[in-house]
Amino acid sequence: MKIIVCDRCKTTHTEGLVCKHCDTAYCYDCLDLFPNGIKFCKTCGEFICDECYEGMVECDREKSR
Repeated sequence: MKIIVCDRCKTTHTEGLVCKHCDTAYCYDCLDLFPNGIKFCKTCGEFICDECYEGMVECDREKSR
C-alpha cells in the first residue's frame, strides 16, 4: 500500500505496511532490512509493529475477512 512517510527511515511517498493498531508506517525496504519486525496480530490478522506487539494486552479489532 502507498504510505506517506516511513517512520523508520523517513522515506516519503513509497510502498509499505501500516500497523493497524497505531498507524505507524514502514516501507518495504526497511521491512526487508529488519524481517523480524514483520509480525501479524493473532487476534485480527493485521500487520502489527514491534511496539504494539510488545505492549498490547489485548487486541480490540475484529478479525479481518
